[in-house]
Amino acid sequence: MILQKTAASVGLMVSVAAAGLAIAAPAAGAAGASTRTANASLAARGIVLPISGQDRTFMDEASQINLTEISLGSYMRAHATTSVAKNLGASYARDHTAAQANLRALASRLHVTLPTTPGSQSESLAARIEAETGKTMDAAFAKASVGGHKAAIAVFKKEESAGSNRAVKAYAARYLPMLQMHLRLAEHAESAIGATPAK
Repeated sequence: MILQKTAASVGLMVSVAAAGLAIAAPAAGAAGASTRTANASLAARGIVLPISGQDRTFMDEASQINLTEISLGSYMRAHATTSVAKNLGASYARDHTAAQANLRALASRLHVTLPTTPGSQSESLAARIEAETGKTMDAAFAKASVGGHKAAIAVFKKEESAGSNRAVKAYAARYLPMLQMHLRLAEHAESAIGATPAK
């Protein structure tokens, strides 16, 4: 009995070392399943596995994406001329607020400090959009949204394929469909605003 407990403890420590410290890549099949089971067991007991540089970079970028969309979306909800741009802004503000709250909770569990403001490029883009008025502003917002969401989707897909931490990868997988939906809405808005007669 004691030997079984000792063997189980050693097996768990080896799985943690291999998964968390990248000493050895988990083998396919049974070994991979064993590592996933060990990771789930550690997570259930509140033990945090280390995260990679890719995971940290992704969390920083995801936070800046969320903060940008919350800020710009809220602005457009209040100031857009066309209903399609107002609705697009409202969707962004609502959905990215929820995404950011979940990202903050994840960062807290992983002891990662997130950015609290959008990046300088995002702030510059928002300032240029907000400097416009009327339909021109709405069109600029829709166009920027298409490009911005294509870039965001690439960031989230990279984490899904190159990330290490299971929980961070799960966050990327959870919110990737939201970004894809936002891209479709932005493309529709760009088309609709371009076809809307000027007021």
